[in-house]
Amino acid sequence: MLKNVITVEVGPQRWTALPIARGHSPVVRSLSALFSTHYEVAAGEKGSPVLSHVSYDGKRDEILLQQEDRKWRVRSSAFGPLTLEYEGSVLTLHERITGKIVLLRGNVVLAQGQCRFRSVSLSGYPPAMEGFLGHLAVGLLVRWLFWELAL
Repeated sequence: MLKNVITVEVGPQRWTALPIARGHSPVVRSLSALFSTHYEVAAGEKGSPVLSHVSYDGKRDEILLQQEDRKWRVRSSAFGPLTLEYEGSVLTLHERITGKIVLLRGNVVLAQGQCRFRSVSLSGYPPAMEGFLGHLAVGLLVRWLFWELAL
C-alpha cells in the first residue's frame, strides 16, 4: 500500500519523513496519510525520534520548516521566486517549469538542482547548509506532490 513516505539523503545523513495521519480508524488514517501536507522528519528509519516538522499550505503556497525553536517560512509570490530568510539574509529559490531549481543569496548561487515527482537532487551547496537543505528538499517534495495531486 502506498504510504507517502519521503526519504531524503543529504551528504552522509539519511532522513525519513512520515506524513501525519489523522483519524480514528485505520482506513481513515491511511487515506489521510496519502493526502497529508504535514510531515514529521526523523533521522534514519521509522521509529527514530522526530527532529522536525515540515508542512505545506496550498492556499498561501507556503512551506513551513520547524526544527526545535527555529522556524523558516518559504513564501511564494505571484510571479516571482520563492523567498525565505536564513541566518539573517534573504534567500531566493528560482524554479523552472522543467523542475530545475537554483537557491541564491543575492546573486551568489548557494545550491542548484532538479525537482522531480518523487525526488530532489541538490549540488554545489556549502556543507554547513546540509541540514537546512535536507528539510527544504522535503518541503519542496511535499509542495510538488500537493500540486501533482491537485491537478
